[in-house]
Amino acid sequence: MLRGIFLGLCCVATVSWADDYELQATVQTPDIQFESDTDIGLWARFHFAIHTADFENTRAFYRRLGFTQGISGFPVTNTHSMARALGMFDVCQYELEKGEVLLFPGADNTTGIDLLQWRNPFNPEPPYGKPNHLGMAYATLMTANVTSDYALLKNQGVQFLSEPYGAPGNRFVFMRDPDGIFLKLEESAIPSLKPNNGQTQIMGMPYIGINVSDLQASVAFYRRFGYEHVRWINEQTLSAEESAAWGFDQPVTYRGADIAITRGDHHRIRLLQWITPFDPEPAYPPPINHKGINRLALTVPDVERAARILQEQGVPFLSEIAPCCSGTDTDTGGIVHAIDPDGVFLELVGDLEPRPVPPQPEHCPPLEIRYPD
Repeated sequence: MLRGIFLGLCCVATVSWADDYELQATVQTPDIQFESDTDIGLWARFHFAIHTADFENTRAFYRRLGFTQGISGFPVTNTHSMARALGMFDVCQYELEKGEVLLFPGADNTTGIDLLQWRNPFNPEPPYGKPNHLGMAYATLMTANVTSDYALLKNQGVQFLSEPYGAPGNRFVFMRDPDGIFLKLEESAIPSLKPNNGQTQIMGMPYIGINVSDLQASVAFYRRFGYEHVRWINEQTLSAEESAAWGFDQPVTYRGADIAITRGDHHRIRLLQWITPFDPEPAYPPPINHKGINRLALTVPDVERAARILQEQGVPFLSEIAPCCSGTDTDTGGIVHAIDPDGVFLELVGDLEPRPVPPQPEHCPPLEIRYPD
């Protein structure tokens, strides 16, 4: 049964649920007229994942930012097929401590965060120490007033890299969440009608920042997914003050591109290639359980069709498609992770014909799907 509108897309996007709240991977999209044989039908950003060491504390932090709604009740164990989809090839069944998709009601665009606390396996190594690390670097939150949000959140003990930088209507500041993940507060030039009642003035999430080693190659890669709109960011060296706002005590030089899909939610990704300082350390390797920002989920109408098209173009995948997410033969959706040139995991979420649950490996105990208390 359908349980309401999800993610606040410009289109209507709904999540299919079973009566016991088992999440289905399917996000319904309108009947899409594929523009070519290589069009995967990318329609929206579903969410991005944050892996935390303290679910309750991290959720409370994001609730203060405006993520006041959530979808929970997910199974805390699942099939070996689902474990493989996350690169956990030697795990019979993973186990979550807690999980919830955090939602921002009334946001200007898609803002889902898949907040997970892993029990087994979990990689507790700290997230990236600087925002120039290859891979998913930060999420940007659009606010009507950086100065007021900075004062409010700093008073609540939030860690910032600097004071806000820039002119009114074009200011920004970086902060870190309880696990050390970078978030960029960026000021909108358009005034907000949101009342200032002691809450943040955050309105939405305009883009995710991904750092790349070869800008041209990455733009070409993402075009295969449907990111056809490209706005190039010319190479620039920042002033000492602006470099400090990024957390650096030396001049920063980078080039980049804002890429976006041209239908659906029109969501955007900012690709940056750092010239100075450059950190060549690769993005988080599999399995997908590292503390920090990890995994960007994208919706397509047909996950098998999308994966086949991309594989024919040489796009690497972490595993085969996994039915998602109840662990039963009723799942009508599937997930699979493509891997970008710098190791970023792009999760494709889409329709899949229901099929029998893939068998557990012979050395594994019987399948046990458990839910949170």
